[in-house]
Amino acid sequence: MTVTIRGLEAEYGKQWTISHAAGGGWCAVRRTNLPPQRVARGLSNVRCGADLEELARHLAEEKRGEEKDSARPPLRQTS
Repeated sequence: MTVTIRGLEAEYGKQWTISHAAGGGWCAVRRTNLPPQRVARGLSNVRCGADLEELARHLAEEKRGEEKDSARPPLRQTS
């Protein structure tokens, strides 16, 4: 399957801005930064790939991670 920029934008464009990376390849930046707790659990605000196929794999990993993270009970703050 060939990955296209239009396909990635259709799938992930509501949550990610996808563009060419300055040094080559492709980059996706979250439209809204994640809180530090979610980053600490392994999610990212920026994902890059040498080509669109690699970026698509990384964004799919993020999506799976978000689904796992949202299934966790919310963290409680203690004083």
